[in-house]
Amino acid sequence: MQDLKEFRRYYNNHLHADLQAFERQRWALIISIGLAIFLALGLVLAVLAFELFPIIFLLILPYWFIYNFFLRWIERFKARFKPLVVQSILQFIDPRLRYYHKDFIPKDSFNRAHIFPFNPHIYSGEDYIMGKIGEVYFEMCELKVMHTSDVTDRLESWLNGVFFHTKFNFRAEGQMVIIPRVQAQKFIRTFKRLTRYGGYELKDTGNPRFDEDFLVYIDRKMKYEDILTPELLNTLNSYHERSGQEIYASFMGSHFYLAVAEPYELLDAHLFSTNVDFELISAYYEELFVFTQLVEDFDLRH
Repeated sequence: MQDLKEFRRYYNNHLHADLQAFERQRWALIISIGLAIFLALGLVLAVLAFELFPIIFLLILPYWFIYNFFLRWIERFKARFKPLVVQSILQFIDPRLRYYHKDFIPKDSFNRAHIFPFNPHIYSGEDYIMGKIGEVYFEMCELKVMHTSDVTDRLESWLNGVFFHTKFNFRAEGQMVIIPRVQAQKFIRTFKRLTRYGGYELKDTGNPRFDEDFLVYIDRKMKYEDILTPELLNTLNSYHERSGQEIYASFMGSHFYLAVAEPYELLDAHLFSTNVDFELISAYYEELFVFTQLVEDFDLRH
């Protein structure tokens, strides 16, 4: 996996030129909006100055069309930014990786993770990435998951972030879930699903920092010593501490699932400020790096 210095060189040599072209489109849009507002206000002032008040009502419809025209232009402008950046980053990481802006991991795959204690009422997503690193297949996407509360009977947001799935190239048995301790009350049904059939809480993973932040429940078939390696625990804990985001994970046989709550959009295109920003792009690269590093670790260990 390439380091940040190599990515900086790649950014300067390849991605920067694409972002500059995108920046010219941003300025063209801003200037067009400014001219439209100037002309619209000028026309209104002229109507008021000459007391042509009945004409004001005739201006409502064309103004509405102009407003919607620019609204769609802004939406198309913003929608082009993330695919441009993500595809370029993936080309740097591994050209074999594939990106589909409007796709996402199917709901049944999400449910098979058995992390969240329900079949969500609202499930949507985008930015699907898939491929292989070494011999290990993985997929990930952004998801928005909501479910109706049993207490308030209102929709609650459970996940607004990244969902990741990988399948090991070795056979494994058993189940394990990893939940942040601060979220324990919300996931009682997840724990009960395991303890009902002889599962139990793993209170000592060998990493005190990890045990302080996370609850781990496993069933009797899970040989956790082969799965919860020091490298994996350090990766998850370091990412949790660095990002400040909540992390949820599960092992279901040979499948590993990871959900990261990220309530912000790293690659939201800006209209009134520049998008030619290496810090912004590198932050997303580092996010992807964590997930691809997990896949690399699984591939190297097995």
